[in-house]
Amino acid sequence: MDMISNLSDDLLLKILSDLPTKDVVATAVLSKRWKFLWMMVHKLDFDDNFERYIHEDVVDGLPSNYERFLQFVDRVMVLHKAPVIEILKFKVGLWCNTEDMALWIRIGIVRCVRQLEISHSVEYYEEYDQHSIILPRSLYMCAKLEVLKLTNTIVLDVPTAVCLPSLKSLHLLCVEFKTDECHCRLLSGCPVLEELVVDKSKNISLPCFYVVMPSLERLSIRDTWVDDFASKVVINAPSLKYLNIVDPAGNDISCLSENMPKMAEANVNVSHQSPDMVMRSLTSVKRLSLCLSLSASMLQQHIVFYQLVHLELCVDALKWWELFTWMLESSPKLQVLKLIKSMNPIEGRWGQPRSVPECLLSHLNTFEWKYYIGGEEENKLVAYILKNARQLKTASFSDLKFASKKTPTKEELVSLPRGSSSCKLMFDEKRL
Repeated sequence: MDMISNLSDDLLLKILSDLPTKDVVATAVLSKRWKFLWMMVHKLDFDDNFERYIHEDVVDGLPSNYERFLQFVDRVMVLHKAPVIEILKFKVGLWCNTEDMALWIRIGIVRCVRQLEISHSVEYYEEYDQHSIILPRSLYMCAKLEVLKLTNTIVLDVPTAVCLPSLKSLHLLCVEFKTDECHCRLLSGCPVLEELVVDKSKNISLPCFYVVMPSLERLSIRDTWVDDFASKVVINAPSLKYLNIVDPAGNDISCLSENMPKMAEANVNVSHQSPDMVMRSLTSVKRLSLCLSLSASMLQQHIVFYQLVHLELCVDALKWWELFTWMLESSPKLQVLKLIKSMNPIEGRWGQPRSVPECLLSHLNTFEWKYYIGGEEENKLVAYILKNARQLKTASFSDLKFASKKTPTKEELVSLPRGSSSCKLMFDEKRL
């Protein structure tokens, strides 16, 4: 302990910042040197451990454990002396209410909080809406806030005037908006926002979600709530570098920025019948992961991915083999091609490209198929790749599940003609 106490205050505070706040405060009893040191730590992390006392007896409306947690947080927030709180985290459950959280947030704002994270979970209880936390309106005028992450049972009652001039990262995971206009007000008040992460799986009443942000560089939208109600997502973010859309719910997704020249990586997993507008926005992408069904209208369009070098294709989607062929023909510089999983074998006959795609003749060097099932048409596809990929270096197949005894064995696949003399076949990480 003496050796640690001899370290500088800055180094000790850095060490303390990696500990839970309850442990940081406990160091005050070690010696006079440590008595007030915890008050200057730049990170506060509070967890009420609500799962541990779900069935605890309630006295005066609150379990005794939560009452102690409430008093602890009040004491720490009041006694804390650091001029800036770099990170302020709360993980709370059923008994935390709007008034308690509002007080703590206001204190954090006074201390120039840079990163605020709130996770509020009441999923163990039936009266879900009655225990939601409404954030104080002062939060929407926090000039120093750079990162805001909100999760579960949090209601955003966004005022007309929003000013978050320093906010660069915003995470909204399964939160609720007081009105349909609240999310537009919030985003319009974030002029330098670079990252937006949204999980709208529980926003079943939100008819349309707009993302119109010239400064945005990273966008992730997730919606897994599948029912008869389909909402709409409109994206207009010309500076995007990364896009992640996971939407098996079948919402209508529109990308209004057809030219996003900075786009480097995208993951698109959607079940919408016409993903044309999304695909037209990805022509500058370099790394792309796709899980979607190719529509008839897309087949008729000439969309070229001139910069695409790495493609990962989910072969669970309906008619994935048509998308596979279309992407080969549309990606002249493709170097890496990965097929992931296969629950839908090719129905009928696989139609190979009319002419050998440019990527096979000049660029493709890596081909990988995970969960290969070895159906007859699937093997035709593999044979086509091996025969025509002149620059191919490795072709790997993992977790093989052959469809029947009539399909080729590993040895027969190895014997298939190869357009590249340097191509090596690998099965389950073992080279043959």
